[in-house]
Amino acid sequence: MANEQASPPSPAWAVASVARAAGIARRALTERGTERDAALLMLKAALATVIAWQFAVRVLHSPSPFYAPMAALLVVDRTMVRSLWASAQRVVAVVVGMSAAWLVGSLVGVHWWSMLPVIYLALLIARWRRLGDHGIQVPAMALLSLLTLGGTNTQFTYLAIVETVVGGVIGVLTNAVVLAPLHVHKPREQIQLLTKRVCELLNDISAGLREGWDADAARRWYDVSTELIALAPSIRAEIETGVESTKFNLRDNLRPLDVDWAGYAETVEAIRRSQWQISGIARTLVDAADDEEAQPAPSPAFVDEYAGVLDDIAQALGHFGLADETERTVVRDCLRHAAATLDRLGEKVRTTELDDPRAWPAYGALLLDGQRLVRELEVHGGRAVMPTDSGPIRRPAPEALRLWSEPEDTSP
Repeated sequence: MANEQASPPSPAWAVASVARAAGIARRALTERGTERDAALLMLKAALATVIAWQFAVRVLHSPSPFYAPMAALLVVDRTMVRSLWASAQRVVAVVVGMSAAWLVGSLVGVHWWSMLPVIYLALLIARWRRLGDHGIQVPAMALLSLLTLGGTNTQFTYLAIVETVVGGVIGVLTNAVVLAPLHVHKPREQIQLLTKRVCELLNDISAGLREGWDADAARRWYDVSTELIALAPSIRAEIETGVESTKFNLRDNLRPLDVDWAGYAETVEAIRRSQWQISGIARTLVDAADDEEAQPAPSPAFVDEYAGVLDDIAQALGHFGLADETERTVVRDCLRHAAATLDRLGEKVRTTELDDPRAWPAYGALLLDGQRLVRELEVHGGRAVMPTDSGPIRRPAPEALRLWSEPEDTSP
């Protein structure tokens, strides 16, 4: 019924919510990860807010200590670069908003016709992308000043600006001194997990080809490969955050980390490009196994040898990006063996009569995707770096950071 009130949450729902919250708190205390990072960031934001509030009351003797704690609260961010940038954005927004209100209020007073152009101009400035999320502070500060003090109180305007600057400085210093954020572990773990999943997918396809596959299995391989492609941009973003977190960071300055960020990015790029080819292989197998598609499957002998190619590539990925020369030799040998097998299979297809001549597109697609897959790993293998449990491998040379300025190739 329309007048019937919503029933209160059941006790079971409340218990489940408390259990989830307790689980998050336990992971934040005992495990390194997203929960701990979020908890630490909130703790630092709260600490910076209290310090800024007390500074405004005890040192600045502010009658309404609002701007300092608010600025401190909003500038504590995941990296020092973002904290500094957020502080600068907020200070500019407050200065522009308060100054505009003070100028108009002092010259012509507060009237509907004077507020209209001021607020409109403030809204235009707020859309300036360099102010980011803090752009909304421009019209907010202008409106607050005009409505409360008519924009004419010079002392209020001056104190609000000083409080904002002080609050931003306190927020940045708190973020820098209290366990300055370093985001190193998450991208390393994600790269390891991504590579592991690709190896598992290749082994799964290889086993399926030997044991017999159907359209459902091939579609599952295709879906997994597509999912892995979609993970690459988020891992690249985590790597960029890791690079950013080392800048202006006291912890990294005191004990510099030895991380080859450019090598990590090269590894992710190699995996991403390899997934294009694996997706193509899976798509070909979907068509070959689908009874509704007029695309016959390759011969069992061809498929069995092709499974060996995928095994070689999976083995190469298991050693991919490791610094030891022995590991790199394994990668090269596995890729060479895979390439040789593909060449031999291609020669057989060209010189031997096919069991079903209509299957030649499937042969060609599998051979071409396999060759492309091998080439992608060969091209990136020399520069790729795989994170290991024993720690980072090396620091990138300054010129290696040019990788981040190169446009991303989105071609399939």
